[in-house]
Amino acid sequence: MHSVLDSDLQPRAVQWLQRAKNLVREAADTRVRSEYASLARGLPALLHQSGLFQTIAYLESRSRRASNNPTAHGLMLAHLASLLSPFTGMKELKTDELTQMKLHEYLVVSRLSLEAASWLKRMVEIQFGDEEEPHA
Repeated sequence: MHSVLDSDLQPRAVQWLQRAKNLVREAADTRVRSEYASLARGLPALLHQSGLFQTIAYLESRSRRASNNPTAHGLMLAHLASLLSPFTGMKELKTDELTQMKLHEYLVVSRLSLEAASWLKRMVEIQFGDEEEPHA
């Protein structure tokens, strides 16, 4: 027997699978590949332990570089926003926007962020395998 919840989750899971696969493939072609992989592997735990706001603040702070070269943190922030956008309507994930949300909106975005981060982690593990360097 299928519940309303099951039918609601399946399309999102299929969409995230396809989108996360493409996003991780895109990250594989960058200079920050190993740092991105390490970050993706730890992102679900970071979200779980620190919460959405602190995680986004961390990614924002580490995504700024003096040069215009992309950072793994900036790429991860963009990829997370890209996965969430169809479900939240948010084009970017920024702490300023998070502080303006109502509690129930914040909780929904937090839950969706954890789910999206898990899909990015799965795709990194599938596409990159065990290659991992420690990241700062």
